[in-house]
Amino acid sequence: MTRPQFATDVLGATDEYRLDIVTDPEPDSPQAVSYFTASDPETASRQAQRLLAAVDGPDDRYGELYAHDGDGGAVHFDTIHLPE
Repeated sequence: MTRPQFATDVLGATDEYRLDIVTDPEPDSPQAVSYFTASDPETASRQAQRLLAAVDGPDDRYGELYAHDGDGGAVHFDTIHLPE
């Protein structure tokens, strides 16, 4: 499995995150992708939940949260589900 690239021009930042918003069983085809920064992982998870809730889609949509690894790559950080 290849590591997905982090498509930003800011390299070396450890506080960048990417949220792939998925609306079907295939996570490699996200409906939307959001890039954002956060001061820490807990803040990033809360922001990801807000972004996920703001996107139109089915109730079972979820987000795959990735953290920038500092070398242009993305490391899977968490799977975010809509709050109940």
